[in-house]
Amino acid sequence: MKKVRKSITALMLAIVMVFTVIPAMASAKTVQEQSVFVNGVKVKYAQPPITINGTTMVSARETIESLGLSFTWDKANKRIIGSNGEMTVVMMLGQYTGVVNGASVFLGSPAVERGGRIMVPLRFLVDSMGAVMEAKNGRISIKDNSKTKSKYYTGLPLQITNTYVKNLSQSKVTVHFVNYFYADGQLFPERNDVTIAKGKKGVFTSSALNTGDQSAEDEELIFFGRVIEYVSIDGKEIPNKSFGFVEDAYYDDKFKQSISDMYKRMLKEAEQEQKAMLKQELVKNNYVPLKFSRSQISYNSIGYPEADISFRNVTEKTIVSFELTFDCYDAYGDKVNHLFGNSNRFKAMASQTDMKSGASHTFTWSLDNYYRTAKISNIKVNKVAFSDGTVWKRK
Repeated sequence: MKKVRKSITALMLAIVMVFTVIPAMASAKTVQEQSVFVNGVKVKYAQPPITINGTTMVSARETIESLGLSFTWDKANKRIIGSNGEMTVVMMLGQYTGVVNGASVFLGSPAVERGGRIMVPLRFLVDSMGAVMEAKNGRISIKDNSKTKSKYYTGLPLQITNTYVKNLSQSKVTVHFVNYFYADGQLFPERNDVTIAKGKKGVFTSSALNTGDQSAEDEELIFFGRVIEYVSIDGKEIPNKSFGFVEDAYYDDKFKQSISDMYKRMLKEAEQEQKAMLKQELVKNNYVPLKFSRSQISYNSIGYPEADISFRNVTEKTIVSFELTFDCYDAYGDKVNHLFGNSNRFKAMASQTDMKSGASHTFTWSLDNYYRTAKISNIKVNKVAFSDGTVWKRK
């Protein structure tokens, strides 16, 4: 067993325990007067190329077909499959890694949907196919080389995706593959095999995992990727021509660093998405910092009512205190006035709440002096104090 030379950063290990799949959120812009040519033929796009985070994104179907691959949109799994049998590329919507003949490859930007088209990183497709790309004067020229020039060419009679492998040979085939998991500074190869009849498909073990996901059996193990090592056909072993290249990539420190960078990007984009959602919620909530979600009446150990009210902090700040009021009613809908007053309006305050941005919490107030209360209504937040010293007041 090989050993990894350096461990993944502590940040990556912390984040991976929290995040699974987070939709990508990035600004995009149209590439001005950018044309793509494959072997001298212009690719006709219904949706023009765009750039996301400096990555040129092109419509998947037209580009994949221009490179000599069939195009399949797997709607159920939100993935694109481009294949000519011996070369197969897979990209999942919103995922930071693609798959080439079963091998995991990091993308400049995840596949996204724009204008009814799935946009994918052009560089990934070009490199996967072993093609050559040159950009000059608004023109991207791609020369599609033989598939044997691709670093990922296996030389095996198989169609290999991220989840299954299809037997293209005329005989039964046993596929020997390796899943790579990372833990405690080491990469652990897990060897498996699957026997497949002529023209049929076989499913990989751990087929549901993407690069960076936790193992379903052991949360300490992080899935890096997989590769086919060799196949057995009619008693003969045939090696995968790209096995050494792919395995070396998994053991390289750059791969670990790419996973760490991927989760940093995902965290940043999740924060951006959270802020955008909070801004929308704040507007819909008429700029009141706390959004009411639900309320109920419960009873303490001696039978007195308590008001349980849930709020969500829809600001980007931390709330440390707030004041609110609500009306108290009995089971018949009649007002329940204060025991020593003539108003059914309850005034409450919550202090030392330390309610973070986007957090939800349920607060409880005793209604001893409104002991017949069975329901409350007309809940209004009147003041909110933030950790930065600022205060919001209802006008």
